[in-house]
Amino acid sequence: MSSTYDLAAEPVGEDDLAEVREIGQTQIRVWRGRAALSVTAFAISVALVYPFFKGHMLHQYWDSVGQYLVYAAMALLVVCVLCTGFFYSAWQALRNVEKLYYSAVEKS
Repeated sequence: MSSTYDLAAEPVGEDDLAEVREIGQTQIRVWRGRAALSVTAFAISVALVYPFFKGHMLHQYWDSVGQYLVYAAMALLVVCVLCTGFFYSAWQALRNVEKLYYSAVEKS
């Protein structure tokens, strides 16, 4: 099965790989930070909902505050999944580029 990378006219040099690696690591660092922040925000929002459940001290405020905290937690779940997905995609893309480079070096 051929890929787009197999169609290159000449092999990628070590300088090009270093540039791609630097850009990829920058993207990984950015999305790792965003993923960590979004996971933290999601965990805090879920923890804030707990005191509004039935049988707890703030249940009387469920209609005015609690249900909106649940909506905020649901929105933060979407953000968390997206940021974590982008982080994984950036990591996997860099890993695939390095694998292709090193497999091409071994063949030549």
